[in-house]
Amino acid sequence: MTKHSDILLEKKAKELFTERIAITTNTDAAQLKEVTDLMDLVHYKKNQIVINEGQIADYFYFIIKGLVKVYFFKNDKVVVERFEQEGGLFGGNFTHISSNMPGKYVYETLENTTMLKIKYSDLDDLCKRSHTVERAYRIMMEAFHNSYVERLYFFKSLNSEERYQAFSAQHGDILNRAPLKDIANYLGMTPETLSRIRAK
Repeated sequence: MTKHSDILLEKKAKELFTERIAITTNTDAAQLKEVTDLMDLVHYKKNQIVINEGQIADYFYFIIKGLVKVYFFKNDKVVVERFEQEGGLFGGNFTHISSNMPGKYVYETLENTTMLKIKYSDLDDLCKRSHTVERAYRIMMEAFHNSYVERLYFFKSLNSEERYQAFSAQHGDILNRAPLKDIANYLGMTPETLSRIRAK
């Protein structure tokens, strides 16, 4: 990709980010320019680790194009916690909230992925100066928490087939983008069980 095309892509990416955050937080898009001014465009190849286990993550990321698998290790086995795709905003296991403790999760791309990133310390400084940005950030964190609570309910209340049907309804495109073993892992079943459910 040429430098010129990267500049155009970054401009478009920042417009997409601004649109998404403005709608989600009911914020005037113009007031988010201070945030996008601090963001940089980054590219990751397929199967590349963005944030590793044990790392104190310094950045938040907004996915423009691509798919990221979020997982951790339990007894040396991978446990897939979620997937993040276009429009997803993630930020280093929130290590900045827990006194800069190393994170337990791994963020790995499942496709060639393009993202915007912003350093947490820069965002934190901006939040201290701008009530609008601080409010938008708070709303985004509340949305993340709400999504996490819904995911817990999802796993506690549904059987295997119901979990698959709910995932298919909400994230059907991921079924064709993520490896079957990763989807089965996320849904808490074996690949064989998932194959049988999908065949019905």
